[in-house]
Amino acid sequence: MRSSLAATAALAREPDPNAARRAARDAWHRDGLILINTGWLSSWPDRKQAELLAEKVHGKRKVAR
Repeated sequence: MRSSLAATAALAREPDPNAARRAARDAWHRDGLILINTGWLSSWPDRKQAELLAEKVHGKRKVAR
């Protein structure tokens, strides 16, 4: 017996960090789109530089706390 939820089962999976990074790389090579998760950056200066560029383009981040 097949469930009516079978079609949405793939959406319930845990996110795959490697797939996200591959998608970001492909977007860069294909479209010149820059998608960077600051967690991918190993040093504080690199993370801060990415945050400053994002703020310059998009404005201050509104984080719910």
